[in-house]
Amino acid sequence: MEYEAQITVLGGLPVTVEYNIQEAEPSVGIMSSYVSEWEITYINGRRCKKSPEWLYKRIKARKGEETRLIENLDAVMGY
Repeated sequence: MEYEAQITVLGGLPVTVEYNIQEAEPSVGIMSSYVSEWEITYINGRRCKKSPEWLYKRIKARKGEETRLIENLDAVMGY
């Protein structure tokens, strides 16, 4: 199932993220649900016409930013 959330990245840039939740898999040691895949679909309220690679690169370059993004998505889901 795909979900959507509005969050901010890189200190305040508003984005909409579509993401999937992977259910817990106790048989392999994963005890809680988690964000498995995510994609930015809107930036500052405007639909992305193509993949925003420039933004993904900036998120990956900033230490801890991708982790913070995923934690925000988890918080939206209540995990």
